Amino acid sequence: MAAEIFEKLTSLISSVSVKAEEEEEEEEDEEDLIDPATAIKEACAENNCAAFKAKLDECNDRVMGKSKTTETCFEEILDFYHCVDHCAANDIFKHVK
Repeated sequence: MAAEIFEKLTSLISSVSVKAEEEEEEEEDEEDLIDPATAIKEACAENNCAAFKAKLDECNDRVMGKSKTTETCFEEILDFYHCVDHCAANDIFKHVK
């Protein structure tokens, strides 16, 4: 009787450990998701919005070069992001399911 119970427990424990190993393998097989919007926006920033990026960099250099200033580059940032978002919108929505 004790031997039968021992065998049942052993088989039960081994089946649980096999299932746990299978779940771990499935988790390892899953790839991290990559947001295509990031690459699309970077391409737009480099290719289509270079003029706005140059103005933003120029403003940023000017502001960082001063110790006391009230100037911000808020307008330049808005212009740059607007350009990037407008450029990337159509391509991004092609990837939406």
